[in-house]
Amino acid sequence: MAIVIALILGLLALAFVLYPLLRRSETRRSAEQIVISEQVEQSVQERATTTEGQETAAKAALQEVELDYQLGNIDEPDYRSMRERYMRRALVALKARYDQEQALDEMIEEQLRSMREQNEEDKDDAKQL
Repeated sequence: MAIVIALILGLLALAFVLYPLLRRSETRRSAEQIVISEQVEQSVQERATTTEGQETAAKAALQEVELDYQLGNIDEPDYRSMRERYMRRALVALKARYDQEQALDEMIEEQLRSMREQNEEDKDDAKQL
């Protein structure tokens, strides 16, 4: 019984001593992840503002052309050509947004992969101790 208590106390002391060392590596890793996340967020916001602006402008132009046609301010041939032009712009903006979202998904997956690899390395290091 005394041996079990001694082992438990020894393991607790070992955990107490090693905890700060393991915590430092986690702190460094989390700081790196925060920096990477901020960079990703900033680049996404920069891209999103231009794409969203194009998409919003194309949708607004479509609505305006539709209203002008319904009010009788535009002839049908003009309406059709303008509608087709703005539809193309809206589709291009939607495609650009889709491509950006795919790129963002790829970046997230890459970060997750690297975090998992780092986590596995840390587990291997902890096992060796």
